[in-house]
Amino acid sequence: MSICAERVAFSKAISEGEKNFECLLVLGGKENLIYTSPCGYCRQFISEFCDKNFKIYIYYEDGKIIEKTLEELLPDNFELK
Repeated sequence: MSICAERVAFSKAISEGEKNFECLLVLGGKENLIYTSPCGYCRQFISEFCDKNFKIYIYYEDGKIIEKTLEELLPDNFELK
């Protein structure tokens, strides 16, 4: 695995003392890719710092933005106790 932009952003914020996250907007992709969403590794990483209702907005190439919760994208995460 490499380190994706989502984990870079979260790691930087956490290292600066940020603990409360409102949402995440994911933009990106390459030619002929309709949309980009966080990879499985990023989904698990985010779940360690945000609750299941954390909003992730995914941008589609046609300009549409859809909203998903972290739980929708990762229903069976490893919960830290």
